[in-house]
Amino acid sequence: MTGSAVAAASRQDEPSAAVAVVDFSNLCPAPRSDADVYDGLHAIDRVVREAIKQHWPRISELHLRLYGGWLFRNGRMTRQWEWALPHLADFRTRRDGLRVEPELAHSSAWHPSTRIVGTFRTAREADFGRPAQKMVDGLIVADSLRYSLEGKPTVLVSDDDDVLPGLLAAAARPTRRMIWLRKRAPGQSCNDQWLTSHSNIEICHAPGWPTW
Repeated sequence: MTGSAVAAASRQDEPSAAVAVVDFSNLCPAPRSDADVYDGLHAIDRVVREAIKQHWPRISELHLRLYGGWLFRNGRMTRQWEWALPHLADFRTRRDGLRVEPELAHSSAWHPSTRIVGTFRTAREADFGRPAQKMVDGLIVADSLRYSLEGKPTVLVSDDDDVLPGLLAAAARPTRRMIWLRKRAPGQSCNDQWLTSHSNIEICHAPGWPTW
Protein backbone atom coordinates (compact mmCIF):
# COMPACT_ATOMS: atom_id res chain seq x y z
CA MET A 1 0.00 0.00 0.00
CA THR A 2 1.39 3.40 -0.95
CA GLY A 3 1.90 6.21 1.52
CA SER A 4 -1.02 8.18 0.08
CA ALA A 5 -3.27 5.12 0.33
CA VAL A 6 -2.25 4.58 3.95
CA ALA A 7 -3.00 8.24 4.74
CA ALA A 8 -6.39 7.99 3.02
CA ALA A 9 -7.28 4.84 4.98
CA SER A 10 -6.21 6.54 8.21
CA ARG A 11 -8.44 9.53 7.46
CA GLN A 12 -11.39 7.22 6.77
CA ASP A 13 -10.87 5.60 10.18
CA GLU A 14 -10.99 8.94 11.96
CA PRO A 15 -14.38 9.53 13.63
CA SER A 16 -16.32 12.69 12.95
CA ALA A 17 -17.81 12.97 16.46
CA ALA A 18 -16.30 13.27 19.94
CA VAL A 19 -17.62 13.55 23.48
CA ALA A 20 -16.56 15.76 26.39
CA VAL A 21 -17.35 14.60 29.91
CA VAL A 22 -17.20 17.69 32.12
CA ASP A 23 -17.21 17.98 35.92
CA PHE A 24 -18.97 21.34 35.93
CA SER A 25 -19.21 21.71 39.70
CA ASN A 26 -15.51 20.96 40.16
CA LEU A 27 -14.39 23.53 37.61
CA CYS A 28 -17.01 26.15 38.53
CA PRO A 29 -17.62 25.70 42.26
CA ALA A 30 -20.18 27.65 44.27
CA PRO A 31 -21.58 29.98 41.59
CA ARG A 32 -23.54 32.83 43.16
CA SER A 33 -25.74 33.69 40.19
CA ASP A 34 -26.75 32.65 36.71
CA ALA A 35 -24.06 35.05 35.43
CA ASP A 36 -21.42 32.97 37.23
CA VAL A 37 -22.83 29.82 35.66
CA TYR A 38 -22.76 31.45 32.22
CA ASP A 39 -19.11 32.43 32.72
CA GLY A 40 -18.32 28.83 33.67
CA LEU A 41 -20.12 27.46 30.62
CA HIS A 42 -18.32 29.94 28.38
CA ALA A 43 -14.92 28.89 29.79
CA ILE A 44 -15.75 25.21 29.31
CA ASP A 45 -16.94 25.78 25.75
CA ARG A 46 -13.75 27.66 24.93
CA VAL A 47 -11.22 25.21 26.37
CA VAL A 48 -12.98 22.12 25.03
CA ARG A 49 -13.25 23.57 21.52
CA GLU A 50 -9.54 24.44 21.61
CA ALA A 51 -8.65 20.91 22.75
CA ILE A 52 -10.74 19.30 20.02
CA LYS A 53 -9.27 21.56 17.36
CA GLN A 54 -5.72 20.79 18.54
CA HIS A 55 -6.01 17.01 18.97
CA TRP A 56 -8.73 15.98 16.51
CA PRO A 57 -8.98 18.69 13.83
CA ARG A 58 -11.33 16.59 11.67
CA ILE A 59 -13.99 16.30 14.38
CA SER A 60 -17.17 18.15 13.36
CA GLU A 61 -19.63 17.12 16.12
CA LEU A 62 -19.13 17.32 19.89
CA HIS A 63 -21.46 15.93 22.54
CA LEU A 64 -20.81 18.07 25.64
CA ARG A 65 -22.06 16.33 28.80
CA LEU A 66 -22.04 18.51 31.92
CA TYR A 67 -22.07 16.76 35.31
CA GLY A 68 -22.89 18.30 38.66
CA GLY A 69 -25.18 18.22 41.67
CA TRP A 70 -28.23 18.73 39.49
CA LEU A 71 -30.97 16.87 41.38
CA PHE A 72 -32.09 16.63 44.99
CA ARG A 73 -33.08 13.26 46.44
CA ASN A 74 -36.75 13.99 45.72
CA GLY A 75 -35.92 14.60 42.05
CA ARG A 76 -36.31 18.37 42.22
CA MET A 77 -33.78 20.43 40.23
CA THR A 78 -31.16 22.44 42.11
CA ARG A 79 -30.58 26.15 41.61
CA GLN A 80 -27.48 25.44 39.51
CA TRP A 81 -29.63 23.37 37.14
CA GLU A 82 -32.18 26.18 36.90
CA TRP A 83 -29.42 28.69 36.16
CA ALA A 84 -27.60 26.50 33.64
CA LEU A 85 -30.43 25.05 31.58
CA PRO A 86 -31.61 28.28 29.86
CA HIS A 87 -28.01 29.09 28.85
CA LEU A 88 -27.37 25.82 26.98
CA ALA A 89 -29.00 27.12 23.81
CA ASP A 90 -26.28 29.79 23.56
CA PHE A 91 -23.64 27.05 23.19
CA ARG A 92 -25.66 24.77 20.91
CA THR A 93 -24.04 26.08 17.77
CA ARG A 94 -21.56 25.43 14.98
CA ARG A 95 -18.41 27.55 15.06
CA ASP A 96 -15.13 27.02 13.22
CA GLY A 97 -16.49 23.80 11.76
CA LEU A 98 -17.42 22.25 15.13
CA ARG A 99 -21.04 21.86 16.22
CA VAL A 100 -21.53 21.47 19.98
CA GLU A 101 -24.53 19.75 21.54
CA PRO A 102 -24.53 20.42 25.33
CA GLU A 103 -26.64 18.68 27.95
CA LEU A 104 -26.91 18.49 31.73
CA ALA A 105 -26.11 14.84 32.44
CA HIS A 106 -28.53 13.32 34.95
CA SER A 107 -28.23 9.69 33.86
CA SER A 108 -25.46 7.23 33.05
CA ALA A 109 -24.35 6.67 29.48
CA TRP A 110 -24.66 2.96 30.28
CA HIS A 111 -28.34 3.36 31.22
CA PRO A 112 -29.64 6.58 29.59
CA SER A 113 -33.24 6.00 30.70
CA THR A 114 -32.28 5.83 34.39
CA ARG A 115 -32.65 9.28 35.96
CA ILE A 116 -30.23 9.42 38.90
CA VAL A 117 -31.49 11.60 41.74
CA GLY A 118 -29.72 12.68 44.92
CA THR A 119 -26.61 14.01 43.20
CA PHE A 120 -26.89 17.02 45.51
CA ARG A 121 -27.41 16.70 49.26
CA THR A 122 -28.42 19.56 51.53
CA ALA A 123 -26.50 20.31 54.72
CA ARG A 124 -29.10 18.37 56.70
CA GLU A 125 -28.80 15.33 54.43
CA ALA A 126 -25.00 15.36 54.00
CA ASP A 127 -22.67 13.29 56.17
CA PHE A 128 -20.66 16.21 57.57
CA GLY A 129 -23.36 18.83 57.88
CA ARG A 130 -22.52 20.80 54.74
CA PRO A 131 -23.93 20.64 51.19
CA ALA A 132 -22.26 18.02 49.03
CA GLN A 133 -22.36 16.28 45.68
CA LYS A 134 -22.93 12.54 45.50
CA MET A 135 -22.17 10.02 42.73
CA VAL A 136 -20.94 12.68 40.30
CA ASP A 137 -17.32 11.45 40.10
CA GLY A 138 -18.54 7.89 39.68
CA LEU A 139 -20.79 8.90 36.79
CA ILE A 140 -17.97 10.82 35.11
CA VAL A 141 -15.54 7.92 35.33
CA ALA A 142 -18.06 5.29 34.22
CA ASP A 143 -19.24 7.33 31.26
CA SER A 144 -15.70 8.20 30.16
CA LEU A 145 -14.91 4.48 30.05
CA ARG A 146 -18.07 3.80 28.07
CA TYR A 147 -17.29 6.38 25.40
CA SER A 148 -13.62 5.50 25.06
CA LEU A 149 -14.43 1.78 24.78
CA GLU A 150 -16.90 2.66 22.02
CA GLY A 151 -14.00 4.21 20.12
CA LYS A 152 -15.08 7.82 20.52
CA PRO A 153 -12.43 10.50 21.07
CA THR A 154 -13.10 11.52 24.66
CA VAL A 155 -12.17 14.64 26.64
CA LEU A 156 -12.52 14.31 30.41
CA VAL A 157 -12.61 17.82 31.88
CA SER A 158 -11.98 17.96 35.63
CA ASP A 159 -9.36 19.19 38.06
CA ASP A 160 -10.26 16.48 40.58
CA ASP A 161 -7.85 13.59 41.16
CA ASP A 162 -10.82 11.37 41.99
CA VAL A 163 -11.03 10.62 38.26
CA LEU A 164 -7.54 9.05 38.26
CA PRO A 165 -8.62 5.43 38.93
CA GLY A 166 -10.99 5.59 35.97
CA LEU A 167 -8.28 6.97 33.73
CA LEU A 168 -5.93 4.19 34.80
CA ALA A 169 -8.64 1.66 33.91
CA ALA A 170 -9.06 3.29 30.50
CA ALA A 171 -5.30 3.27 29.97
CA ALA A 172 -5.23 -0.48 30.58
CA ARG A 173 -7.77 -1.12 27.83
CA PRO A 174 -7.40 -0.84 24.03
CA THR A 175 -9.40 2.37 23.95
CA ARG A 176 -9.25 5.32 21.61
CA ARG A 177 -7.10 8.20 22.82
CA MET A 178 -8.48 10.17 25.77
CA ILE A 179 -7.55 13.67 26.91
CA TRP A 180 -7.61 14.66 30.59
CA LEU A 181 -8.16 18.42 30.43
CA ARG A 182 -7.63 20.26 33.72
CA LYS A 183 -6.53 23.49 35.38
CA ARG A 184 -3.21 22.07 36.58
CA ALA A 185 -0.30 21.43 34.24
CA PRO A 186 1.09 17.92 33.69
CA GLY A 187 3.28 16.90 36.60
CA GLN A 188 1.41 18.98 39.20
CA SER A 189 -0.49 15.99 40.55
CA CYS A 190 1.38 13.43 42.64
CA ASN A 191 0.10 10.51 40.52
CA ASP A 192 0.61 11.91 37.02
CA GLN A 193 3.59 9.62 36.44
CA TRP A 194 1.26 6.61 36.30
CA LEU A 195 -0.44 8.01 33.20
CA THR A 196 2.47 9.41 31.22
CA SER A 197 3.64 5.98 30.07
CA HIS A 198 0.33 5.24 28.33
CA SER A 199 -0.10 6.35 24.73
CA ASN A 200 -3.90 6.50 24.88
CA ILE A 201 -4.08 9.02 27.76
CA GLU A 202 -2.77 12.59 27.61
CA ILE A 203 -2.86 15.20 30.39
CA CYS A 204 -3.49 18.71 29.05
CA HIS A 205 -3.39 22.04 30.85
CA ALA A 206 -6.29 24.45 30.26
CA PRO A 207 -5.69 27.86 31.87
CA GLY A 208 -8.04 30.81 32.03
CA TRP A 209 -10.84 29.57 34.26
CA PRO A 210 -13.05 32.18 36.00
CA THR A 211 -12.38 32.89 39.66
CA TRP A 212 -15.12 34.05 42.00
